[in-house]
Amino acid sequence: MKTEKISKKGIVCIIVALLIIVVGVAGYLVLNFVYKQEITAKLSDENEELPKVGDINVVPAEKFEVPQNLRAVVPIFMYHFILDDYGDALDSENFMRPSSLEEQIKYIADNGYETIFIDEMDELYKYKKPVALTFDDCFVYFYNNAFPLLKKYNQKATIFIITDYINGENYLTEEQIKEIADSGLVKVESHTKSHQYLDQMTYEEQLEEARGSKERLESITGKEVSVYCYPTGRYNQTTLDIIKDYYDFGLEMLGGVYDSNEVSSMYKIPRIYANRSMPLSTFANYLAQSTVVY
Repeated sequence: MKTEKISKKGIVCIIVALLIIVVGVAGYLVLNFVYKQEITAKLSDENEELPKVGDINVVPAEKFEVPQNLRAVVPIFMYHFILDDYGDALDSENFMRPSSLEEQIKYIADNGYETIFIDEMDELYKYKKPVALTFDDCFVYFYNNAFPLLKKYNQKATIFIITDYINGENYLTEEQIKEIADSGLVKVESHTKSHQYLDQMTYEEQLEEARGSKERLESITGKEVSVYCYPTGRYNQTTLDIIKDYYDFGLEMLGGVYDSNEVSSMYKIPRIYANRSMPLSTFANYLAQSTVVY
């Protein structure tokens, strides 16, 4: 009987000892893991890998000291329909051939130009040879013929949606807009709700165009909408007074190459009309003006 009692006590001691060992080993492993995580975090802070948009590196603003007296010249191209056959349309110059657009995008990629989003116009110190591609109206032809080219050449663009047209005939669907926005290569921005002349609207009508289109697009994409594109380039002081509460940038229809020394307001950004007749040589001449100096 005495031997049995000693044997049972021994077993209990062994079990307790094993438990202590297991707990000790587990504790060591946990502490070691936490330590390694802290070291990795410190190394990451010192050698942070830049985040990407698609496959494009984007440098965080905190990596830069904004230069004083910076001058930036940026060609901003305005496109409408990307389609070979314009049918009976009277505005045939608005129909850029997909092959011509590919020539232009390839030229950008091959010659070291940097496509930017319009909402980066106040961050031009990050770039050396910036250029912006913008697409107005954005019927389904953008999704079918332009979007694949942006993905092929890994280039960025900004598109302007007429929100009352969404899901309509030959227009983009909500699903397509979401896919485009999620690509990281395209920023989806506002071209009003109805594409009417803003300078002929009342204050209340203009307010609804600006606010309503922004809310609709943000509900679809889940991303901030900060650029307002004036339909046919028409706007007035009421337009400017309203959009400053909702947007950070406003785009005109024409006006040539953007020059920070000449443009006094980010709500009056000029663009270049990229039409069907534009030869590649003209496109290249506009691009050659791109520069950021300080």
